[in-house]
Amino acid sequence: MALPRRVVASVAVTAALVASFLPGVAQAGGKQEVVRVMTRNIFLGADLGPAFRAAGAAEFIAANGAIFNQVGATNMPVRSRGLAREILHRKPDVVGIQEGALWRTGPVDINAALMQQPTATEVYQDFLDLLLQRLNADKKTYKLAYVTQEFDFEAPADTDGNPQTGPIYGADINGRLTMRDAILIRRGQGIRTRNARGDSFSDANLFTVKVAGAVVVQVLRGWQSLELQVRNSPWFRFTNSHLEAFDNREDRPSIRARQAQELVDRTKTTRMPMVTVGDFNSDYPGLVPGDEQAFKVMKDNGYVSRGTRDPLSCCIEHSYNLKDGGSRADFNHRVDQILTPTPSLVKRLNTWVPGRYRHNGYWDSDHAGVVSELLIKSPH
Repeated sequence: MALPRRVVASVAVTAALVASFLPGVAQAGGKQEVVRVMTRNIFLGADLGPAFRAAGAAEFIAANGAIFNQVGATNMPVRSRGLAREILHRKPDVVGIQEGALWRTGPVDINAALMQQPTATEVYQDFLDLLLQRLNADKKTYKLAYVTQEFDFEAPADTDGNPQTGPIYGADINGRLTMRDAILIRRGQGIRTRNARGDSFSDANLFTVKVAGAVVVQVLRGWQSLELQVRNSPWFRFTNSHLEAFDNREDRPSIRARQAQELVDRTKTTRMPMVTVGDFNSDYPGLVPGDEQAFKVMKDNGYVSRGTRDPLSCCIEHSYNLKDGGSRADFNHRVDQILTPTPSLVKRLNTWVPGRYRHNGYWDSDHAGVVSELLIKSPH
């Protein structure tokens, strides 16, 4: 028996609506897929500000010792459990990681700082390795797809707080910090990658600081980008970055704003869907005047948010005390962004903000994470 025309029309409309949200459905305009992406600042473990602000060698070495002790106190071996739990629970297909610190030690050597030629090799904590161990503890779930090495600096540190116990203002070790940002992908999802690339920002767009009144240090930051096909999705570009935090907000344009423009110039594409994530240290409105500049650069270049401001994701105020300090009230602004310059091809279906509660007695990081479920559409 033939169905009435209005019933046939209703069935057709319903089928079309269902198809538009089903992953991997071929359409007249091309294929599409639901993909989950995440941006996660895992926190380097300490506040570097006191070392940057140190007026002389003694103050600098004491600050380095305090920083190294903070790394132990903020306890990445434990925090990595909570970070892995966040990721395993929400199952993002691709994750942009910021502050994947590698901390190493070596014998006291002032020349490593003066000449800026790090030599320490004894691994104290490797944050990327700790996170991947937790993620893959039960089965191989995530793998490192791309990583860039950025800021790499070594200097003497007085870790026992006694200026009499070391050869140079109480220094008992050299501490070395190597900063890395990375992209992780989920195994077993038929994910293919190609055209992986990354770089640091140009020298003109990097923050520099004179530490201990003697050594000019350049804070290297950069970006990572690759093209992905997730299950039946069209190929799309995924980019991860971490913009400057210590520059002068009153400068116009600020260093982080110039970094944002360089990021656009070197990675933006409109020939395929694109998702850009990271810690931009910027939003609109900013927490203080000037913070909005980098976000405005992205907006002016056609990027729109696919993250959320409800709830907010940044940041635990006293990051050196992730065990006893901090509260959810500290999450009072947003810097962790998920953006796209191809909004017609990248539709947000849902967003979550994990990491706003302690796990195992610690905040997972001084940031929360942001996970967005996106419908990625073919441009054809």
